[in-house]
Amino acid sequence: MAGTIEEKLRLARLRERDARAKTARLRRALDQSNRRTRNQVKYTLGAAVLALADSGKGEQFVSGLRRWLDHYLSRPEDRTVLRHTLYSLDASESDHGRQ
Repeated sequence: MAGTIEEKLRLARLRERDARAKTARLRRALDQSNRRTRNQVKYTLGAAVLALADSGKGEQFVSGLRRWLDHYLSRPEDRTVLRHTLYSLDASESDHGRQ
């Protein structure tokens, strides 16, 4: 009888280990899916903002976004990536939109 209990315990531990492994796989898959969705949202919003700026119809929006970016972007590499765009933070406000 002791062998039966030990065998049941061993099998229960194996099932628990398998369940934990499956849970970990599902969490990783969900995290990856969430990251993909977040990136897709960022890309879509970014593309919409760029399209609006390129159309010339969102001058007030671009100007406001540029002011917001100037206030919140602190890393030099973030500012550098915007150089030569409508969102460049190097030129004066009056120079924007005249490229």
